Amino acid sequence: MEFVSSWLPTELRDSGLGKRGYQAGTSCTGKENQQGNTSFCIDTCLSLYVDNSTLARCHEDCDCKPWHRDSVDLLLGVLGGAAFCACCLVLCLDLFSSWSTRTPSQRECLKWSNICSLFYSIYFVAFAVADSYAPMWDGPCQLQTLFHGTMCDDNGTSPFCFLNCCIFAVPWLEFFGYGAYLWNVMWIFDLARFTQQPLAPEKVLGVPLTYFYHIFTWVCAGIIAFDPNGDRLVTDTCRQAKVVMMPCVLRRQNMNGDLAWFQVIGFVVIAMGFTILVIRYLDAGQLLMSSSRRCPRRERLLLAVRTYLRKQWLHFASLTMCSILILVDTIAVCDDEVGSYMTSAVFPGLGLLLSLDRLTSLAKEEGTPHFGSIDASPLSHQRSENMELGVSTANLRSLPPASEQSPFGAAGYRLLDFSALLEHLIHYLREEELQLAQQREFLAAGQTVTQAAASQLKLLRASAQLDESPDAAWDWTITAATGSDTTLTVIAPRSFTYLRRLAGLDCEALLTELLQTNVGGLKVAAKSGSSLLCSSDNRTFVLKTISKSEVKQVRAMLAEYRKHLEENPSSLLCRVYGCFSFKNSLGYFLHAVLMDCLVGLPASIADIAGFDCLTPSIFDMKSEFQDGGFKAAFPERFRLDINFAADLNFLRSLGVVDYSVLLSVWEIPEELGLDLSKEDVRPCILVPGTSERPWYLLRLGVIDFLVHWDVRKRTENVLKRTCFHPMHSERVTIIDPDGYARRQLDFLESVFRSELRK
Repeated sequence: MEFVSSWLPTELRDSGLGKRGYQAGTSCTGKENQQGNTSFCIDTCLSLYVDNSTLARCHEDCDCKPWHRDSVDLLLGVLGGAAFCACCLVLCLDLFSSWSTRTPSQRECLKWSNICSLFYSIYFVAFAVADSYAPMWDGPCQLQTLFHGTMCDDNGTSPFCFLNCCIFAVPWLEFFGYGAYLWNVMWIFDLARFTQQPLAPEKVLGVPLTYFYHIFTWVCAGIIAFDPNGDRLVTDTCRQAKVVMMPCVLRRQNMNGDLAWFQVIGFVVIAMGFTILVIRYLDAGQLLMSSSRRCPRRERLLLAVRTYLRKQWLHFASLTMCSILILVDTIAVCDDEVGSYMTSAVFPGLGLLLSLDRLTSLAKEEGTPHFGSIDASPLSHQRSENMELGVSTANLRSLPPASEQSPFGAAGYRLLDFSALLEHLIHYLREEELQLAQQREFLAAGQTVTQAAASQLKLLRASAQLDESPDAAWDWTITAATGSDTTLTVIAPRSFTYLRRLAGLDCEALLTELLQTNVGGLKVAAKSGSSLLCSSDNRTFVLKTISKSEVKQVRAMLAEYRKHLEENPSSLLCRVYGCFSFKNSLGYFLHAVLMDCLVGLPASIADIAGFDCLTPSIFDMKSEFQDGGFKAAFPERFRLDINFAADLNFLRSLGVVDYSVLLSVWEIPEELGLDLSKEDVRPCILVPGTSERPWYLLRLGVIDFLVHWDVRKRTENVLKRTCFHPMHSERVTIIDPDGYARRQLDFLESVFRSELRK
């Protein structure tokens, strides 16, 4: 495929020295038994003029066919322009709108697919405009003339002498065309993953899934586009290349279509993903029709699943149609006929077809309330069939009513599981609080309230010590009696009941916040990929999803964790209030820990006038290379006499890694700081101001200490050393427990200038 930028002059055409060999829009290739003559046919036969003898050879050795140039330009220009406009609109939505019904990884896949489609459509618009101005098929196109004053000869020294339109266009059309296609394959793959594990972190070995998608997509697209040995950058090879992502009306007979092996593989992935989606959709429908197990909670979850899957059909249908038409265009005979124009239309219109989903759903999304504004209270206490745990529902009449609105999209798919977990959790904690209140009343006979509380704590401690023996350790699984097949497993209930009392947690306040918390506030942790739900007051609790392996780690370290907190009342370790495994109506497991919120102030401080308008600066610090921006924000640092070694040595003995220090910093007025200096601000730390800096209130805590140094983390260590920090292994996030604790201790002591070192 070669182009030219000017017409043959009339005087040359009419002279006897030569004439135009073929009309504008003609394409030539070597005949079937003379494929090696393709370069001659293009460079000579399609030149501005040829002599009669050369023209006779062209008729003999070349297969030249005219095409309807105006029709080609119209098809490519109109559809390419429409695709370009659609891609630009979708790109603006991706850049300036954070609202979407899809998960972050799915949005990333479609965003990059749209970017590839944008660049892909630019070529067709540029070709149509240039060809309508001067026929680009009417001879060889030597792009080096754009960079060199004269045509390059055999001794040309310009670095651009190798350029021609084939090299300039074909590899990049393949690259961006296949890039758009492969990103959609990644989207269907991620969609299938999400339907199976809707609350699983979007990470593998600590690396976001999108990183793996980028590596796979760009490497595969580059191999296809340029060939592993770079043959597409050689003119003769490029002219006879087998091309897939170029329409028939541009390939014509100059270039052969190839069986799109990557598209066949893509079809397999699409078919597998489609099968998973259909099975999940049909399963949800069958469960909805099952009258024996109906309950509002179950129905809302199933409806959300079906609603979310239905929202994917339009994009899936567009992707399937594009794939089929591209395959047909590639393997069919390419002639100047209606069929070739019809199948070629999908190429310039690829961006438009793949944008239909976003464009048609834009109006619907504007009319649909965002989930954060929906009253998504997790509790529907009015109907006892919502939750049958063998406990009285009379105590739940004070709960707020659930929203009657069904959540939509990925957010609803996720939030309904969390909503049901909260409901079960409230039932469990309320019953436990009632039982402990009765126990305190019994112990209060002949004792003061303080003595009764101390006696109860002693009993709870003795009960928790039973979990030290594997034979005596147990978890409590609460199964719904009727109306639902959900279950809640409370991990080590005796130990966590004691730990909540040891931490001085106000369980009534905890229950109140659980009742008031809106699951619409669910968010994804940036580093771990877990889902986080904070209490409405932003200080009472955090509910965080964890993996099954982390649940096992909780169980394994629980006894040592309890002893450490008993021996170190001022420990910086985050207080874990409970660990739970919840199975919903579809059989999904959701594992979560309930823990202290370290970004909020204790109630005794938060209630002081003036703190309600203060917002903390939060830093998640792991090392000097990942300090969360602390050193940049506070170059003057702080001097804190805190013994970090006790907690870090404890974590090292457990063999855990990937934990970090969470630091919250409040800048407070001097008069408020003077008032606080007269109070006990524990667990916070008050840093007096100077003439050069204001007063600060700090709160520190060690979080995410449930990751064991196992085979998965060792593999992550090797992966990051090899791919991310091959020259600076000290920057790797995950290292062995001894090295991790030592690095963390050195960093903290250097940051806070502590003189305590043990």
